[in-house]
Amino acid sequence: MQGKKVSENAAQRLLGIIELDCDDATGESSEALADRAALTPFRYCDPQFWPIPFQNVIARGATPSANKVPTPEAAGGILDAAMQLDGRAQLIIGNCGFMWASRSQLYGQTSTATLISGLEFLDLALRMTNRPIGIVTWDADPLILLLKDHPEKDRLRLISVCDLPEWKKAANVMPAYLKPGGWTKEQMEQELYERLIDAFATGGSLEEVGVLLLECTYLADFRHTIRAVTLLPVIDLLHFAKMALE
Repeated sequence: MQGKKVSENAAQRLLGIIELDCDDATGESSEALADRAALTPFRYCDPQFWPIPFQNVIARGATPSANKVPTPEAAGGILDAAMQLDGRAQLIIGNCGFMWASRSQLYGQTSTATLISGLEFLDLALRMTNRPIGIVTWDADPLILLLKDHPEKDRLRLISVCDLPEWKKAANVMPAYLKPGGWTKEQMEQELYERLIDAFATGGSLEEVGVLLLECTYLADFRHTIRAVTLLPVIDLLHFAKMALE
């Protein structure tokens, strides 16, 4: 009897993923993506990465630019997407760390455990060490605005990846992955490695940090690159969520 209950519970397992409203958003399930052999270069959308099936829901109005503010439409779209997953999933996450901007409109509204950004670990990181905290983000400029009232903002050290050529391609022409004239993760890795080497060098922006926090969900794929540069603890949403679901 107990075994039957476990089997029924296992069959109902689901991860909910809130997607930004952009051209490559699909709103598909992991099963649908696998059935059509979709090319999913990043872990957040890769059925093979997650220990359970997932369902994507697009946050209508939460475009990449609106999401960073956030506009009322972006915050409303994220809440609506979360409510579509509420009660169906065991965990709801976001596919962009800047969804953190909508946290006050979202948290406390769902019965399903919801954690939409790696930035939720910022206060934890600040408690872990008395040294500065490094944040690797897609774009430091809007993040600085979001953090301007944080009581420990002077301890934060930010670096961006959005200006790296191959990272721009990955964000803007996702379907061009591995195509002639397109982009590759190998080149993204090289660009990130060079940026980190500079940042951790003497006088670099990350020289004295005690913990590294990853805002951008792309970055979870490059933990091996980060580890080649530093032995510091590295915190990101995707690996936390995977651990929580295993």
